[in-house]
Amino acid sequence: MNAVVPRLRQLSLLRLLLSAALLAGGCATHVEVNGSFPEPLSQRLPVTALVVFDEAFRSHRFENADDGREVSVAVGQTQVDLFTAVLNGMFEHVTFADTLPDSAEVDLMIMPVVDEVQISMPYQTKLKVYEVWVRYNLRVFEGSGEPLADWIMSAYGKTPTRFLKSSGDALNQAALVAMRDAGAHFIIGFSRVPEIRFWLDGRATVAAGLPEMEP
Repeated sequence: MNAVVPRLRQLSLLRLLLSAALLAGGCATHVEVNGSFPEPLSQRLPVTALVVFDEAFRSHRFENADDGREVSVAVGQTQVDLFTAVLNGMFEHVTFADTLPDSAEVDLMIMPVVDEVQISMPYQTKLKVYEVWVRYNLRVFEGSGEPLADWIMSAYGKTPTRFLKSSGDALNQAALVAMRDAGAHFIIGFSRVPEIRFWLDGRATVAAGLPEMEP
């Protein structure tokens, strides 16, 4: 009888440790965002562009630990796929690079940078939605390397919990909605950025054989 009691205590302790491990694992959410993006159906601008996706952009992963709950969302490859589709559909000719050169034989060089990512989980907001905010800094240069514009662009996506089975699925869908929102903002807003609008107007003026206007 005396030998049985320590054995029971050991089993009870083992069960407690296993339960704690399972609970800790259940508090971790790791998501590799996956999705596809069609090229936009719009008239291409008569512009040749070099688009730079550096390593930080390609492998970007948002990580956060709040109240002992770990959240990790990898958006790198998905945002590369997004901007590749959008820019191929917007410009006459597009090439891609891993690093920003001093200059290139193109009209524009564009380098998207992730400025900030925020994720909101239901346990944080007490709302039954998962939310993702992404803020990009779109760095735009002329082919000569001269800076043209720093465009801060935000995107947002959310997913109600009732439509999905797990937090991973919900975060994936919310991130995809944010990516598509970013694509729409880029398509609509690019030529409206004042510095880019002025640059495009100047090219149109030269192509028409008219004297350029002073800024």
